[in-house]
Parts: sequence; C-alpha cells; structure tokens
Amino acid sequence: MWRRLSSMLSPGSTSHSSEKGSPRTSSRTVKENNHHNGYTAESRPSTDMPPDRRYPAGSASRQQSDLHLSHESAPSSTFSSRRKKSEDKLKKSHDSKMNRINSHEIWMEGGKKDKEREKETKDKDLSSRKSTKETVKSLLKDRESLTSQVQDLRTQLQGIEEQDRITQTRCRVLESEVQSLKKKSVQDDEEIQSLITTSTHAAEAAAKHIEDLDQKNQGLEEQLRRMRERVQRAEAAAAAAQQAAANSASAAAAMADAQRRSPTTPASSTSENRASQIFHSKADNYAGAEIIRMVETLNAEVLQCAAFVAEAVMATDINLKEEDRVVEKCRKRATDRVGQRLVDAMKYNADSGARDPFPLQLALQHTTLTWSCYIIQSFTPENQELNRHLTSIWGRVSNHEEVAVAGKWRAILATQLKGPSTNYRAMFDDYRYMMVAAGWSTKATNSATLAANIQSRLMTLESSIMKLKEAVIEGITSTEMVPSMWVAGQPYHPAEMDSAYPDPTDPDFVNRPIVCTTDLGVQRLAVTRMKDGSVSRKFETLLKPKVILPSALDDDVEQ
Repeated sequence: MWRRLSSMLSPGSTSHSSEKGSPRTSSRTVKENNHHNGYTAESRPSTDMPPDRRYPAGSASRQQSDLHLSHESAPSSTFSSRRKKSEDKLKKSHDSKMNRINSHEIWMEGGKKDKEREKETKDKDLSSRKSTKETVKSLLKDRESLTSQVQDLRTQLQGIEEQDRITQTRCRVLESEVQSLKKKSVQDDEEIQSLITTSTHAAEAAAKHIEDLDQKNQGLEEQLRRMRERVQRAEAAAAAAQQAAANSASAAAAMADAQRRSPTTPASSTSENRASQIFHSKADNYAGAEIIRMVETLNAEVLQCAAFVAEAVMATDINLKEEDRVVEKCRKRATDRVGQRLVDAMKYNADSGARDPFPLQLALQHTTLTWSCYIIQSFTPENQELNRHLTSIWGRVSNHEEVAVAGKWRAILATQLKGPSTNYRAMFDDYRYMMVAAGWSTKATNSATLAANIQSRLMTLESSIMKLKEAVIEGITSTEMVPSMWVAGQPYHPAEMDSAYPDPTDPDFVNRPIVCTTDLGVQRLAVTRMKDGSVSRKFETLLKPKVILPSALDDDVEQ
C-alpha cells in the first residue's frame, strides 16, 4: 500500500500545476494513476487496505466504485442498508484518510518546493555573490580609475588656479598700468593744451616781434644810411681838418716870420690860429682818477643787480622747470658766455637742490661786464655790420695819425652816431639763459613781474654804461682810455689782475685758469716814439680787474 502511495506521490505523478489546481484535478490524477497501474472498480483491493485508502475522497474512481457496489447490493435492501452504512463509514474514513494523504502530499510538495526555493535561493546567492565580487572588482577598478582621474583633475585644477592667479596678477598690473596711462594721458593733454596756449601766445608774440623787427630794421637801414653820410662827412671834415692843420701850421710859420718882420698882426690871421689851437688842444674833460671812480661805481651797480636777480631766482619754486631741451640750449649758451666751470656749478646747485645764489651771481656779473665793455668800445652796438666797418676805419686813423688827432676824430664820430639805445633787451636775453641754466622757469609764479623788474634794473645799468662811454670817448681825447676785463679760462697773473676774494692759497693758482671776472679794470694807451722813428703803442693798467679763482668757487660748492 505504501508502495502504491509512494508511486502516486512520485515526482512524475505530480506537477507544478497540481499545486494550484482544484481537488477534482487531484482525484482525476489519482484515478488515472490507478487505471495505469491496473486498478479498476471491478478489481477489488486486498482486505489489508481500507477502503478509504483505496479510493481517495472526491475522486472519480470512487464514484464509479460506489455505483458498482450499489448495483451489486440491489437484491437485498437490508443488506444494502447495512452495507450502505458501512460504506458510508468507510467513505468517511476514506475521506479523512484521503484528506490526510492530500495534506501529506501538499506538505511533501511544500517541502520539495521549499527545497527548490532554497536551492534557487542558494543558486541566486551564489550567482549574486559571484556577481557581487565581480561588481566589487569592477567597482574597485572604477574607484582606482576615478581616483587617478580625481588626481588628474586636482592637478589640472591646481594648474588652472595658478594660471588664474597669474592672470589676476597680470590683470592687476594691467589695471595699474591703465590707470597710470590714463593719468599720464590726462597730464599729456593738459601739457599739450598748455603748450598749445603757450605756442599760440608765442606765435602772436613772435609775429608782433617780427613786425617790430621789420620796423626796427627799416629804421636801422635808414639810420645806417644817415650814419654812412655822417661818416663820409666826418671823413671829409677830418681830411679838411688835417689840411687846415697843415695850412695852419704853414700859416703860423709864415705869420711868425711876418711878425718878426712887421709889428702888427691882422685880426683874421689871429682867429685862424685860435681855431687851429682848439683842434690841436690836448686838454681832457675827465682825469684818469675820475674815470676810475666811474668804473668802480659801475662795478658796484652790477654787483647789486646780479645779487638781486640771483636771490630772486633761488626763491622761486624749484618743482617748476623748463623742458630738458630748453635747459640744455640755455646751458650751452651760458657756456659760451661764462665758461664750463661756472655752468657746472649752477647745474650742480639746480640738480642737488642746494639753492646757492653765488654761482648764478658770478655768471650774471661776468655777463653784464662783458656787455659793458662791448657797448663802450663800439660805435654802434645795435648794428654789428656798421660797427665793424667804422672800427676798421678807426683802426686805420689811429695807426696813421697822432693819438690826439685820432681821439678827436673818434669823439666827433661818436657824437654824430648818438641815438637811443636798447641794449638792455639783449642783456636781458643773456640773463634769462643764465637763470634757466641755474634752475629757473618761465612757468614760475610771478615770473613776468621778475622779468619786468630785471629789465628796469638793466635799463638803469645801461644809462650808467652810456655815461662812462661818453666820458672815455668824448671826454678824453689826448689818449685812449678803456675799461678792461678777462675772459673765463684766462691764466691767472697777479700783475694784471686781482683776486676778488683774496686767500693765502692764491699763489698756488698762478697760471691756472680763472673762473670769471667780477669787476672791470681801467687801461690807458701809452705811445712811445722810438729812436728809429717808429711808434710803440702799449696799454698800461690803471685799475686791475678782479677775478674769481677756482678756490673760491670750490669752497662755496663744498659748503
């Protein structure tokens, strides 16, 4: 029986669909199995197997057996009733047993399914573990790859940050450069505007100056024409005077002879003799001592003017300066006037900010004295071409005539050439070159006021110079007396010049170049006739010029 039951519960007799099927499906399956094994309703089972186990409850085989039994028990009702009761009991017991069998089958099938599920779960776990390991390995590889990528990205980020820092630094530098360029552009615009304004004013002033020069040139040409006429008249007068002098001398000799012969003298002859005596008179209007005093007075006025200008220049704002090319041009012009040594001293003061007025004062003194000598010894200082022509004539006259006659000729010519003088303007131009070389600027505050004040002082100086010129040219005719000075770089000779600031070390500078001249001297022409009949002309010194030695300037610069 249990063998049959095991065959019924074999894996081939059940399927996955029987688990989910109805009880009818299970009974049909059992019936089919019984029919397959040779069991039918007609074949009785052995007595050792209860009916409830032979025929499971609810199956089709059982129903067929019940019908078969009912037909067999039909002859006797009593027997059939008892049999029916016993069959009912058997049926009930069979149903309960079949229920237990079905439960067992279900339990067995559930255990099998649990095993299958466990197996599937294990398989799944194994596959999941394998896949997890592979996933972990792939994740580790991905992690390493991502780590290297992160390192690369960090390196790239550091490089980008470094580039960003460099870029920001460059941007800041460029911004500062842009700001400085903007400021410089604004300054350049202001400077350009200032230059445009200055150039406009300069152009207007230049046009006006050109117009004035044209008018002045026309006036000078007219003056030159008149002077040439005067020169011609003066030469004719000099020739006539010489002829008259010769005639007067011969007339005087004849008159003397006549007087010796006759006691009476005609009145006409006496007047001619008086005119001749006046022309040949050697009496001077000024003595040498008076000329020396006038020169010393002029030296004092020059010193006062130069000191005033130097102090005023040093008091101006040193932050305002001219353009470099203008300064270089002025220093070159100043070098031609006063020498390199003095210009270097002024440049040192301007660059170092020492603000020492002494070098500029010396330069202005030397410049003014140079102009004084030029004005006094020139016939026409404003017209250099005419002055060269007249000086050449004067040289020939002085070489061929006596000193007194030549002096008279020069006095007459100077009287005829008198006129208004404007040399103070040229003097102021040289002053301005010296001032700019020493650090002054035309842009300084009150520069126009200072310029006007300097020109006023130079006009006063020019008046003093013209008075001295009149004294030595027209007031002294018996000899030639002129102011004298030494140029910068002249060797120092104590017999011909004096040190303006005497020092025990002065003998050490003998035959060494001087710096400049600060005071005019006076020289007089001495004419000596030699035994052979020749004439020796030599100037002797009445007043030595005063000069500046390098020691005085070096001491001042060191202080």
